[in-house]
Amino acid sequence: MKTYLFYDIETSGLNHVFDQVLTFACIRTDLELNEIDRQTITVRLRKDIVPSPGAFLVHGLTYAELELGISEYKAAQKIHKIMNTPGTISLGYNSLGFDDEFLRFLFYRNLLDPYTHQYSNGCSRMDILPVTVIFKVFCPTVLKWPQIEGKPTLKLDFITRENDFVTSGRAHEALNDVEAVIELSKAFFKQKDIWKYALDFFNKTRDEVRINNIEKDINIQNARFRTCLMVSSFFGSKVNYMAPVVHLGQSLTYKNQSLWLRLDSDDILGLDAGLDVSDTFVIRKRSGDALIVLPALERFWDKMPKSSQQSAKENMVKIRHHRELFFEFIQYHITYKYPFVPDMDPDAALYQEGFFSNQEKKQSDLVHKTLSNLKLGDLKSDHQKHELLKKIKSPRIKILASRILARNFEDKTYQAKDAEYHLCLDRLRSSLEKDQIIGYKNDMKFNCRQGLQELKETEQKLLNPNQDQRKMLDWIRDYIEKL
Repeated sequence: MKTYLFYDIETSGLNHVFDQVLTFACIRTDLELNEIDRQTITVRLRKDIVPSPGAFLVHGLTYAELELGISEYKAAQKIHKIMNTPGTISLGYNSLGFDDEFLRFLFYRNLLDPYTHQYSNGCSRMDILPVTVIFKVFCPTVLKWPQIEGKPTLKLDFITRENDFVTSGRAHEALNDVEAVIELSKAFFKQKDIWKYALDFFNKTRDEVRINNIEKDINIQNARFRTCLMVSSFFGSKVNYMAPVVHLGQSLTYKNQSLWLRLDSDDILGLDAGLDVSDTFVIRKRSGDALIVLPALERFWDKMPKSSQQSAKENMVKIRHHRELFFEFIQYHITYKYPFVPDMDPDAALYQEGFFSNQEKKQSDLVHKTLSNLKLGDLKSDHQKHELLKKIKSPRIKILASRILARNFEDKTYQAKDAEYHLCLDRLRSSLEKDQIIGYKNDMKFNCRQGLQELKETEQKLLNPNQDQRKMLDWIRDYIEKL
């Protein structure tokens, strides 16, 4: 049976690779949006996580609440099972842009398949934020649309208040936000034709067919291209969440990516700035993702500001005038390969090292089977941990398994021998550049120095924090300093 799984997470920070999921809340419904069941999972804060003051002030989770939670490893297994229930369509509000990335790396570092909830056993995923954009642009009467200082906003808590949606908790509390997304979806569901039309954009096959059926209306040097409209919250309210684009083709390196050039760019192809092609930018879209592509029909085109329409016309003239540069631009981007990051931390290596091999999956299964039988404090269990790591041949499975043990199965004798794990903790305390823990974007894991700096900046912005805020900031300072 097909079901929707509306879900939301709260996290220790904004880095989907290194920060931690702290709460996972979900409500399962049938396809008519009738509730079937709900649950919330709370996760203990790991010892190698520096909490972001900004994130904690938003969701308001306290250390006392988190201490009542379960280990990250157990939470990952529970969440993975929920999302991989056959026929599950998982969705949230900006879930493809935020939550799903967090869960992917949560599953990866806990030796669970990061992708099966997207395609296996009739499972798939969607996102209500792009659906909201579709309704805002093309069917605005369905809701009251909030504004902040005279500017439209798509923030969920503002939409919830503006439309008097009934929820049971505070804003930015995971389960409360899930309830809000369901109420929002019910408002859209009343417009069944538009609802179905919008949801089909998340079906990979139908999304590809729709794009391929759009006429190639531009001829440049005997090559034909599609002019389309792309709809996304990313573009912002100033351009009514829409941008004119030209379809450049498919990436030769990453078969699941189509490439698009934004036509209302201030500096098309980097001409005005004299940029090298390696410094230019394209939009990379995957089938069924949060970027909505529409044909450039007049009734759609006219929804864009006149300035965007005019920029598109002028930039098409520039493209035709600089044909050779345009084709050089295309060739560079369709053959582009993400740079190899040599010092990347194992937690971040999902994209660089790719899918688990069949042999690695077998070794992961051995890890899960062994850990399911461990009893904390049992000397026999301590011996099993050591024997387990000896049996693992894959270097990445061994180090991820080692981290699972160190983070989730407290054993001072064992952890004292886990030099790699404690080295990681030492690096979090260090302010030296050489000790930074590097992610796949060449970004870095949030460390103690950054945490204290953000804390200082947050206190300066708040000026007069209320009692709860003061208590939260004091706890975070004490926690980071003790690290």
